[in-house]
Amino acid sequence: MRPPDFARMLRRSGGRATPGRLRLMRALWKEPAPVTAARLQKSLGRTLNLATLYRALDALAGVGVVRRVDFRHGHAHYELAAPARAHHHHLACTGCGAVEDVSCTLRPRLKRASAFSAITDHAMEYFGLCKACGARGAERVSRTRTEAME
Repeated sequence: MRPPDFARMLRRSGGRATPGRLRLMRALWKEPAPVTAARLQKSLGRTLNLATLYRALDALAGVGVVRRVDFRHGHAHYELAAPARAHHHHLACTGCGAVEDVSCTLRPRLKRASAFSAITDHAMEYFGLCKACGARGAERVSRTRTEAME
């Protein structure tokens, strides 16, 4: 599949289409799942320092072309937002950290059933155990990890 016109997307969103931001969006396009800033830095050949990379990611998220995702790993993950990628949500395994994309059609129903005139944004991640971790009893591991963080 051919990548979208990222420069055009940025301009339409009100963002600046700098060479660095375009490289960053191309790097995100190549990733099959949300990634950390450290992984992006590595895939970009460490040409951007981490502080600059985070500023660029925040700017891209601010204009809506990148989505910041929290999988409760203690750090953010990033992915391209719609229309570059189909709109979706995530299932995240609390045992092994596996992530799976899922679609959800709740937003249109919420708009019809609520007193809001518009829903402008949302974030929805689901947490649980994948089948492999469930079979291994990873729920104990997950509880232990949660207790250690408290």
